[in-house]
This record gives sequence, C-alpha cells and structure tokens, in this order.
Amino acid sequence: MKGGSLSPRQKARLQGYLAHRPGQGPETVHIDIINACNLNCVTCWNYAPGLAASKPAAWKSQRMDAAVFARVLAEVAGAGTERIILSGGGEPFVHPRMLDFIAAVKDRGLTLTIISNGTLCDFAQLVDLRVDQMLINMSSASAATYAAYHPNQPEETFHQLSKGVASVRGRIAINLVQVINALNAHEILAMIDLAARLGTRASFKLGDTPPGTESLALDPARRHALRDEVIPQAIHRAKELGVKHNLPAFADQLGQHIGKSEPPPCFAGYLYSRVYVDGRVFFCCEHIEVGHIHEAPFGEIWTSAAYDAVRQRLHQGQVYPGCARCGKHDMNFTAACQLAKLQTGRSGP
Repeated sequence: MKGGSLSPRQKARLQGYLAHRPGQGPETVHIDIINACNLNCVTCWNYAPGLAASKPAAWKSQRMDAAVFARVLAEVAGAGTERIILSGGGEPFVHPRMLDFIAAVKDRGLTLTIISNGTLCDFAQLVDLRVDQMLINMSSASAATYAAYHPNQPEETFHQLSKGVASVRGRIAINLVQVINALNAHEILAMIDLAARLGTRASFKLGDTPPGTESLALDPARRHALRDEVIPQAIHRAKELGVKHNLPAFADQLGQHIGKSEPPPCFAGYLYSRVYVDGRVFFCCEHIEVGHIHEAPFGEIWTSAAYDAVRQRLHQGQVYPGCARCGKHDMNFTAACQLAKLQTGRSGP
C-alpha cells in the first residue's frame, strides 16, 4: 500500500483490521515460483556461502508448475487481490515459464511487482510485458561492495545491472533494495546518490544474519549511529536529489533493535498473503502456515478458521519468533500511518 489517497478497498481493509475481521481479500498476494538462484548473497537464508546449514538439493530444485500457477492466479484474482508479487526462495527469472507468468498476471489487469536480483532479465522486454514495478536487490552503491555482497559475481555485474535499470527509467518503477549490514552500511548516503543517478526509489531494510553469517551483524553502537546521524543526513540528501525512499520506516526498524521504538501493528492478515512454491499458504514472510492450495481454494483459505486464529493471536499481542525481524515492516509501518489518517478523517498523505 502506497501513500496518497486511500481507495475504497484500502479503506475497507483498514476498517476490517479495526473490526478484527477482513471485509476484503488481500490487496497483495506474493507467489513464490522457484527456489533455484544464480547468486549467493552473503546474508541469504538459502544461498549464503557461510550458512551453518545448507538447503538440500531437493529444496533447491522446487518450482511451481504452470497449471498450478494458473489456478492460484485465478483464485487470488477472484478473492479481490489487486497486486501480485512474483519471487521465490531464489531468483524468479530462473523459472523457464517466468515470462508466461508475467503475461498471465497482466492479462488479468493486475498490478505486478517482481522481486529479483535483476541479473537475468531483459529490461526492454519487461517494458513490453507491462511490468509495473521491480524490487531489485542491489545491497551496494559501488562495484566493489556489490562483488563483496555477491561473491560469485564480478564487479562488472554491478555496472551491467545499473545500465539495465537506468534504461527503463520512467517506464518501470524500480526500487533498489538495500539490505543493510556491516558490509555495506558505510554506503547509505552513496545509495541515495545511486538511486538519483539511475532514476529509482531507494528502499532500506535491516539485514538478517542467519546462522553462520553473524559476523555481518550491525552492533548496537552502529545501529545508534545510523538511526541518529546517518539516516537524517540521508533524508536530507534524498530531498535535495528528489529520491523517493523509506528511510523513516528504516529508522523505525533500527529503533526497535536498540529499544527506541515499538514495532507497528501487524496488518498482514488484511493486506497480504503468500503462496509458497510447494502450495502452502503463509500468513506472511515468517512461513506461518494457514492452509494449502491443493486442499482448498485460496478464497476459502483466506476466510478459514486457521487464518483467523493467526489474526486474532496477533491482535492479542502474541507474536511469533520471526516477528522480531519482520519482512513486512514497511507495509505495516505505512498501513499504521494510513490508519491514523483514516481515523482522523484525512485520507491524503
């Protein structure tokens, strides 16, 4: 959910949150289509070189069948979903039917976001296919840091990717995702400059450190410095350069980890759902299972007792372990701001 005026459906979803009962289907459904990946980001839960435990080959080989994808797409569209996110446990463009999936989403008139590392896609072709938005994991502002963050890639990949992104300026909304940890935190201001040069939005999030990658974690002193010193500077620079960003939400996320702010309420049960590559339906990025698309249609799962039990648990403040590293923090932060405005009778920014 973006800033600006609220649509009637957005208002209904927020009002459903207040009533503890969804009155609409999810705004966004995130569909994982494949687990294979061509990169090895240093803090990836699935492919980081230093992981304490590697994913098994059977997991890495999983991908969604085209017939299953078509059925899921029809069901989520029927439930009132407005946006589809295509991604995976790996890189979605590894899937041999990815372009067909994109076309199918757009043929239904749905908004499409793709989460990708951007190294395998033909950007001009994606313009022709009417892709609306791409979230591209850059996690750097320089070729050297890019290569350090993606050890199996040469520095040239950074330059090629930057060129591809710049080539679709004004035609596809590109959001450069900057996953911040000890390796790249020094480049936050440069990341704003990069977004300005390439004509993109800059999106920051606190990086995970799965077992085996703990050395890349930001220590408390660094988190304090980022929140209190670097982020204000970055906000000022972004304003000067006209770069859109999520820095207030990132500051809030950092604040939670240093005891200076509380997490926003969870809106996932009203705005979002995730269908995993093997058909399981998850409440959010935390893999809280609420159903399976091979056992019931999506619309039935969305209104099921199992789904509602998770909603009510979270309303009662009973969080899950993974909530501490919420993958939907930006969504929740934005929705909380939108709800506050709705309750005061203002639907604008």
